[in-house]
Amino acid sequence: MQAVEERDEGTELSSNDSDRIETIRMELREATLIKRKENRLSAWNKSRINLGEYSGVELFSIEYIDKKVKLLKRKRISLADYRYLPNALIQSEENINAFLKVDQSLSSLVRDLSGNDPIFQLYAANCCCNIALGNTKACTALGKAVIPYLIVKLESLNYALLDVCIWTIGNLVAGSNKAFSILHAQHCLKYVILLLHNCDDSVLPSVIYALLHYIYVGFHKISESEMSELIEVTIKRNLLYKNPNYIWLLALLSSSPICTKSLYTILPQVVDYLYVTFSNSDGIVQASKITASIRILANTLHNSYEDRIDILLRNPKYSNEDLYILLNKLLSHPYMHIRRETMWLIGNLYNHKSSSVNKNIRDLIPFLLALNQAFSSVENSV
Repeated sequence: MQAVEERDEGTELSSNDSDRIETIRMELREATLIKRKENRLSAWNKSRINLGEYSGVELFSIEYIDKKVKLLKRKRISLADYRYLPNALIQSEENINAFLKVDQSLSSLVRDLSGNDPIFQLYAANCCCNIALGNTKACTALGKAVIPYLIVKLESLNYALLDVCIWTIGNLVAGSNKAFSILHAQHCLKYVILLLHNCDDSVLPSVIYALLHYIYVGFHKISESEMSELIEVTIKRNLLYKNPNYIWLLALLSSSPICTKSLYTILPQVVDYLYVTFSNSDGIVQASKITASIRILANTLHNSYEDRIDILLRNPKYSNEDLYILLNKLLSHPYMHIRRETMWLIGNLYNHKSSSVNKNIRDLIPFLLALNQAFSSVENSV
């Protein structure tokens, strides 16, 4: 998008809405693939330490998986072996595939997950969670087998089990569209929103993780009433920058017009975050939160009333010079996606329906010395 080009207003807004959502989908798709690999490695290392091992000791072989799953089927697996099985699964996709190749392996997990032994329930849930970090085929097969039982566990008072089941749902949604369809058909979002209302703080990060992927995959399938309730409850939790997935959940929700009014309440904090971040650092470490923050501003302000836009353009806490410095730092940021998001923000305000906002942006542009270079770099990257 060219930040300072005049365009037909109706076409611009319609195009922006479509492009904005597709951009979110593309970037989160790439981020999800990377994150799933990181989650797999992190879960493996964490699990090894928790089990009394330390990184670098023996690896779990496919033969190990095959042997233990056969014991699991016959209910002859020891608690120690069952405890290690999730750790073995997280080691590699090959181990996950080896587990699934054993006939009735998933049925064995369903048996234990739906049983009465809380230890076996937890170990089975851990296995499901780690299998859900496998490929699409693995996620789909797992989803078909366990989703009804996972949804039942969303009402569990066992926080350890609840936490794993919620995280598993997030992994399934991220890994398989078919799994998402099954979850959505069984009204999973209703239960997760209810958890967001009332859940213990210990499971809140998992709830946010699941919601982030759910909204990303199912954005166009979520009703307005669910979207409205979700944004209100999310903001009420008042975490904003305390959880890295939280600000991205808000960024995704900001693409829905139904969420705009609720998001107005957090805009002062978002603007303050950007100013404070760049006053104390170069914004490299905080790149993900910065990107989400700019996207919230771009999505929320592009069709807002003039007084709302003043929180960025005429904020009494900051001078015009402060604004120039902030925008130039964003436009010259080492990360391309931050430069692109900033140009999107500027372009949305430049094409705003208010002539006063248009004029403010035009008056601002001569002071944005990094704009031309940012535009060239973004254009050349397409």
